[in-house]
Amino acid sequence: MNSVNTALKTTDVRSRVSQNLKTEASDVLVDCGLTVSSAIRLFLEQVVREQRVPFEIKRRVPSAKMALALEEAKVIDKQFSSMQQMMKELGASEKKDGCE
Repeated sequence: MNSVNTALKTTDVRSRVSQNLKTEASDVLVDCGLTVSSAIRLFLEQVVREQRVPFEIKRRVPSAKMALALEEAKVIDKQFSSMQQMMKELGASEKKDGCE
């Protein structure tokens, strides 16, 4: 009986959002048969089940550092036909530089 009581205990989660966002989201959720509260609960259950955020999160504009790294990655990607080739050449480069 004690484990049943523990399973039924709940806690509040609060979040500040604009009234417009809440209203628009509520309209969509109602059409899906959900409340804002039930949608948040479903989201949290999905996070726990998948052990990650259940959707992709992207920056709108990459930082200058990230943009440079992405460009460098594209150049590197074009230099090698496979990951194995890249690792082989990287190993050969380290041996040549005396870094083993």
